[in-house]
Amino acid sequence: MKVLLVDDDNYVVNGLKSMIAWDQLGIDEVMIAQDGVEAWDKFQNRKPDLLITDVYMPRMNGLELIKNIRKVDTELPVVILSGYGEFDYAKEAIHLDVAQYILKPAVFTEIETVLKDVLNEKAVANRKSQYFDGVISQLEQSLPILREQFLYDMLTVGMKERDLIDSRIRFLHLEDLVFNGGLVMSLIIHREDKEKTELEKDWQLYKFAAYNVAHEIVMKSGKGYVLRYMEDRLPILLFGGQEETLYRAKQIAEELIGSIGTYLELNANVGIGRWYGQFSAYPSSYKESREMLNMVEYEGYQKIFDAQQSSEYPRETWTAYPLEQIRQLSEALMRIDHESVMAQWAHIELTLLNERGSSLKYIKTVCISIVNSLVLYIIEKDPTKLELSQLAQFLQSIQAAPNHHSLMKQILDILLKLLELLEQKYYAGKQNSYVQFVKKAVAENYQTNISFSQLADDLHLTRNYLSSIFKSVTGDSFSNYLTFYRIERAKDLMKTHRYMIYEVSEMVGYSDPAYFSRVFKNMTGISPTDYTIGKSS
Repeated sequence: MKVLLVDDDNYVVNGLKSMIAWDQLGIDEVMIAQDGVEAWDKFQNRKPDLLITDVYMPRMNGLELIKNIRKVDTELPVVILSGYGEFDYAKEAIHLDVAQYILKPAVFTEIETVLKDVLNEKAVANRKSQYFDGVISQLEQSLPILREQFLYDMLTVGMKERDLIDSRIRFLHLEDLVFNGGLVMSLIIHREDKEKTELEKDWQLYKFAAYNVAHEIVMKSGKGYVLRYMEDRLPILLFGGQEETLYRAKQIAEELIGSIGTYLELNANVGIGRWYGQFSAYPSSYKESREMLNMVEYEGYQKIFDAQQSSEYPRETWTAYPLEQIRQLSEALMRIDHESVMAQWAHIELTLLNERGSSLKYIKTVCISIVNSLVLYIIEKDPTKLELSQLAQFLQSIQAAPNHHSLMKQILDILLKLLELLEQKYYAGKQNSYVQFVKKAVAENYQTNISFSQLADDLHLTRNYLSSIFKSVTGDSFSNYLTFYRIERAKDLMKTHRYMIYEVSEMVGYSDPAYFSRVFKNMTGISPTDYTIGKSS
């Protein structure tokens, strides 16, 4: 990384260049400019990663320089190093997103600490930016899959008005008309005993070809989506006004059966559900289209059965899907409430197993949707809790379940695993917060006699428990960490060549210089005097 130092005082610039341990900060090139004009030229040509500037300089002052830079670069970390008389003016730089400002005169260790914090913040920001860029890229690539999953949930799980979020709808590139009324068709192609579909791989190719035929026909008609196969049935959502949508459904159904028969030489049937004016009723239309296929199979192939026109088909409401229970289950997981999680799942399990005529494949599909919703809910609330890669493992275990009983057990195991993962993240976070509290106390009070017992009391923990947490997270005991921290601060002070050894000893918390010297030698291998001489030479 490169840093650009801007000050018209050569003493300040040379002092910064020579006294700051730039290599330890990850800086491998230090550039110097005497005023804002020279600095602006070097910024344009050399692109520094960090800017340290005075305010008052000839030709172009520091604030004007920062304003010019912010027009082309809003991310560059900027540190202002300003004299006492310039303090009020330096505050004007805050709206220019200045990372820090330091008042002159300042000791180099203080400057170095500030620069370390600024660069750490830059590194964290860069990692976050890379992460979110990657997430956005993945989301864009996954857009068709996410849109299909959304529509699939709308047909199977069902949605209500409160489930629709404008930003989500826009992101998925869905038309508003989708939610203003529509119906669902279901297509089935029949395998029969034909040599060309005998092998499973050949059958899957024919199914894929039928999907492409359906997609082409629906796209040509407009106002519709073809979803993925569910139990060898291909659902198609059509939306629009009632009469117009019913007419298009009949046309599409006829063209589907004709094209599949002509080009693939396979028999097909189409079931058409009723048109509903509310998207929350789409699951009813989907259920009706599937039931229509069951009736059509008894009457032969190449037929269309329309629930809207069928007097034989009883109008009934699909069993209400427990959306509220799923929300409560998600919230119970986030609270790590085992009892509530088990109770909510028992209610959902009972609803799933009591639904008449539901096959294992269908229940699996619904369970996949539930687990997908739970994991995405947890990630949306706190992205650090889970990773999307864990979702794939859960879904694979659901697909492998051989029967209803095994499937329900798999979901229960997944819920227990989610609880375990959330608990681990929760307690790890708590432990890290305790350690950060101790480290902060050391950084702020290392010059004094720090009481570890008092720190434990402040956290409402026992001394032994806090000690075990600290060693588990840092790999070292508190006393060793405090000693190491003090010696490192002592090194920083001795590098300035401004203090006697006994003064350094007191400044880092040792009242006895002789004891300080022994500790320093044990930690570094040389005495404080030799360290100072060695640095100066």
